[in-house]
Amino acid sequence: MRLSTALDSTKWFPGGPLLDRVLKIIAIILLVEAIPLGTAWVLTQLNTRAEYREAEINAQKTAYILLHNFDQTIEPVESLMLNLANQLNPSSSPTEIYDFLRTLSIPAPIVQLSVVDKEGFIVATSIAAPGGSPINVADREHFRVHFGANPFKGLYISKPVLGRITKRWTIQFSRPWYDHSGELRGIIVASYNVYDFISFYNRLRIDPNSLISLIGTDGVVRARAAATVSFGENIGEEPNFRRLLENQEAPYQQVSAIDGIDRIGYYVRSERYPVIMLVAYDKVYIRSQGEDFRLAIWITAGGLGLVLLALAYVALSYHRLQQKVRASVLRESARQREVHFLEAMAGVPGVCVVHVTADGSRQIGDTSGSVLPELIHEYVASPRFLAATRNLTGPQVSVEYFAKDGEEFEVQLMIAPLEEIDGGAQGAPQKPSDLVVFAVDQTSKRIEENNLYQMSKLASLGEVATGLAHEINQPLGVIRLAATNALTGLHKNMPDEHMEAKLNRIIQQTVRMSRIIDHMRIFGRKSGFRLEPSDPMEAIDGALQVVGAQLRLENVSISVSGASDDLRVLCRQDQLEQVIINLLQNARDAIRDRRRSVGMDYLGAIAIEITLEHGDTNAPMVSISVKDNAGGIPDHVLDKVFQPFFTTKPPGQGTGLGLSVSFGIIRDHAGTLSVENAFEGAVFTVRLPALHEPQHAPLRQEQPTGV
Repeated sequence: MRLSTALDSTKWFPGGPLLDRVLKIIAIILLVEAIPLGTAWVLTQLNTRAEYREAEINAQKTAYILLHNFDQTIEPVESLMLNLANQLNPSSSPTEIYDFLRTLSIPAPIVQLSVVDKEGFIVATSIAAPGGSPINVADREHFRVHFGANPFKGLYISKPVLGRITKRWTIQFSRPWYDHSGELRGIIVASYNVYDFISFYNRLRIDPNSLISLIGTDGVVRARAAATVSFGENIGEEPNFRRLLENQEAPYQQVSAIDGIDRIGYYVRSERYPVIMLVAYDKVYIRSQGEDFRLAIWITAGGLGLVLLALAYVALSYHRLQQKVRASVLRESARQREVHFLEAMAGVPGVCVVHVTADGSRQIGDTSGSVLPELIHEYVASPRFLAATRNLTGPQVSVEYFAKDGEEFEVQLMIAPLEEIDGGAQGAPQKPSDLVVFAVDQTSKRIEENNLYQMSKLASLGEVATGLAHEINQPLGVIRLAATNALTGLHKNMPDEHMEAKLNRIIQQTVRMSRIIDHMRIFGRKSGFRLEPSDPMEAIDGALQVVGAQLRLENVSISVSGASDDLRVLCRQDQLEQVIINLLQNARDAIRDRRRSVGMDYLGAIAIEITLEHGDTNAPMVSISVKDNAGGIPDHVLDKVFQPFFTTKPPGQGTGLGLSVSFGIIRDHAGTLSVENAFEGAVFTVRLPALHEPQHAPLRQEQPTGV
């Protein structure tokens, strides 16, 4: 036997030489292993991308919620500053301003409310009485923006600064302060505690290195909550931030220049304020949530490489199991964030949050010491609430009035259905949706508005005092004359009919005086909270009882037309009457000015007309127009007449509040107040929603008569 024959490779490895066989086996092993290993690599990459995308979506939703929370937090601060600017008297002393600031209800996060003059000196603050060396803040950013070359006229949100009085880090909310002539007198500054934002954001973070940051559009961080809190950093040069300034929102994915952590998240820019909300999560933390899943894939792929079908089956089953586990964890995390958010909302003073289910209602947060939760729990258990929310599919906002122990409350309600986070099983029967009720106590706001309206009414009564004296003096003269005639008849033994006629005349005049006095007393009362159906003609008659005598004394004629017994509006009648009085007094003052320019014999005339209109939506509106023949309003001030404290009258002859108060009253009644110039003068028009259309009743026309 030859050696070559004994070593013939075909005997040991049929089908080819030894080397070829080895290479084929290696190729088959690599091919078999390449499929599961390649699949495992693809799955891990897809898993990582899905987790990043899911984190980005969660960051986007959280940024929306936090930005909305920021807007709701700043809105009462802006309202407080605007009201303060409107009520400040430039001639008041620092001590008077300080006393006035101390009377205001200032939210807890505002550590200081300040008034600064146009030289930059602090006139008064809410935390310290005036005294000592004056403090100048002209070098501060929030002062320069209002007094620079292009002065900023809205609400400005500064970078975090260390207060010179409070010695605390605050964000300065500032807005200009104008007097009644439109001159810039200084600024109003609310110092907001930076750590109030930071502590709130810290409670919402879900991982140790997650980031929630409030950033100005100038690139400076206002408040930043991460593993270490900070503020004041400038990230304006980061590429993602520069791109965001060109868009309303944008994804965030980069290594932070502040702490060096690689994060993924989302930017959202506010439409109302120059701020941006950033929410981002640590990529390491996100990947760690799926680490077990990825490890299991690689182990399974390595151990079951030769059993490709089994590997595919096991990998798919395990993948689905991991998806369910991850979805469950995310749902629980979302529920926790939702609970934290609702509890944070419930912690705001004057706000009550109630969770309503088929089993009853449960209060969220602690609002002890407030009667609001008890009122809301009673309301959500009422048949009226159940009927209104039976088919509710989206948020519903309404204003409700409650009474408790003789005290009335005005509450704004926002009712929203809560949906299951996973949307429920497909094809499963729909269960009744849970509801969340946000209740905001508007009582104090309404009381403040009513106080302002009350001041305007008392001012109106003061203006017409001369006319009222004349109106009352007339029946007194008739009473005196009738009494004298009755006494003379008594002395002359005249018939009883003569005495009876004189006494009846005295009774008629006392009734007339009583009606005038009763109406003044009723008109002078404070307005109630509730809106009630009312005939607008009654408000016009009441207004003429107040100012009619004065108009007669000034030789101004009045005509009223278009009244109908079927017209009704939902209003507070004394406030509608106040609006008409303000419009009549405004027309009277315009006629006075007209007479000074053309002659005192000029015949003044005022026309009041009531009509029923149909708007674009065919909704009936009751229109009350007050026209005069005083020549009209100059075009350059026509759009300013409803601004608070704006007046064209000389100093000391007008407050500039009449038309502004009237505008606010009509707006609160879901109506509009507008002005335009007609041929002979100005026309002010009040439009209010009609309760129902007239049932073809003829209109009562009254011809112009002198009043």
